[in-house]
Amino acid sequence: MSTSTTATSTAAVQTPNGSRSLSAAFSVGAVLAILGSLGFIYMNSYPPREAYAHPVNIVACVLAAIGCLVLSFALMRWRTALPGLAVVSSAAGVFFAAASAYDQGTAFVAVATKTDDALFEELFFGDLWVLGGMLPKVLLCLVGFLTLAIVGWRRRSIPRVAAVILAVAAIVSIWPPFPPGIILASIAFFIISRGPVEARS
Repeated sequence: MSTSTTATSTAAVQTPNGSRSLSAAFSVGAVLAILGSLGFIYMNSYPPREAYAHPVNIVACVLAAIGCLVLSFALMRWRTALPGLAVVSSAAGVFFAAASAYDQGTAFVAVATKTDDALFEELFFGDLWVLGGMLPKVLLCLVGFLTLAIVGWRRRSIPRVAAVILAVAAIVSIWPPFPPGIILASIAFFIISRGPVEARS
């Protein structure tokens, strides 16, 4: 009897702690992803090669990559009534967004520092291979976010405002770079994290 009571008490303590840590992961990941994405967008006012080589872009891409990784792992730990395939697709899409951000903060930077403007634009904007590398993010975020938005709205399992933002995030995720879709998705997941979220045991 004593053992059973102790086990029950332990479970009761662990569940809220797990939920709090998951909520914190959603919040921290969302904030970092938003800050990094905004920094990346800010650099659009510069010529492409100069923008990628700029220290602000490097920091922004690293922040976005870390934030997306945290969000991706948080999604995989999320116990929810929403379709598992949609959650996994969203997590995978955000993971590929992290890879894209990391790539643009490392490989793009390395090339930008060793080429001129014409060659840089020819390498990264004249061929379809760059867009092809971003295709997994596009497809996974489109399917994952849109499914979460539709089902979450119908079942009222996530806040209505978060569902609307996720739907918009799905549509703008068709744009190859990680922003602006990741900004909107991060806002939606931050809103979701303000309510009760349960972690997988």
